[in-house]
Amino acid sequence: MRPVSREIALALRGRAETIAQGRSLAMALVIAGGIALGGCEQATPPATTVEPQGEASAIAPESQSTAIATIQAIVANPVSVTLGQGEPEPAQVNQAMAYGDQIRTADRALAEVGLVTGARFRIGGNAALTLQPSQLQLSAGQMITWVEGTLPEPVDIVTPAGIAGIRGTTVFVNIDDDPNAPVEIFSWEGEVAFRLADGGEEVVLTSGEQLFVSPGEQDIDALRQQVQPLDRATAQQRLEASPLINGFDQPLPTRSQIEATVDALQ
Repeated sequence: MRPVSREIALALRGRAETIAQGRSLAMALVIAGGIALGGCEQATPPATTVEPQGEASAIAPESQSTAIATIQAIVANPVSVTLGQGEPEPAQVNQAMAYGDQIRTADRALAEVGLVTGARFRIGGNAALTLQPSQLQLSAGQMITWVEGTLPEPVDIVTPAGIAGIRGTTVFVNIDDDPNAPVEIFSWEGEVAFRLADGGEEVVLTSGEQLFVSPGEQDIDALRQQVQPLDRATAQQRLEASPLINGFDQPLPTRSQIEATVDALQ
């Protein structure tokens, strides 16, 4: 019986050692796994710290854009707009525009834009115009601007040769394709106050008067001497031939005032 008992005792001892070794191995694996998982959590930042920043950057540009003008009419094409820092795209009637946006026409295309201030303008003749606070920056082409009602604040037409102030009038501006050609300012009705870009003194044009200003002109007194009225025949011919006045489905709201101006000319 003793040999048998000894064998049983040895077998039980071996099994106990195996179980103990298994438990030690399992514990070691658990500890190693915990250390590895802890290292991964420290190395990976929480995803929620990135998402709010992405949403804010996507929403911010839109929240900074406030519509201050609407495209009222488009005659022929191409007419394009560049909104903010985007690429040029085809313009659409009723499309909203904000400060910094640009509208362009090419070939025989015409466009009309209304501002929330009550000022409105039509452009054509390969025109390029950018909207700015209290300013219409015309860098090329032709433009006729008028006011319906009373402006809450003055609006300036900025050209390469100087600035024409709208004070409740209908004014025509023409910038030739030649960058050295003079810019034409013509008052269809009412007063237009023109000033040089770096000066405060003004040249005032009244109904039926025009002024040609060369880029780089510095002598405001000389400009005052250059203001000339159109004669009735010339003004009448211009009125009948103007695409900015006659090229739209809707008549120019100030046409009756313009016709009265023409009738009063000599």
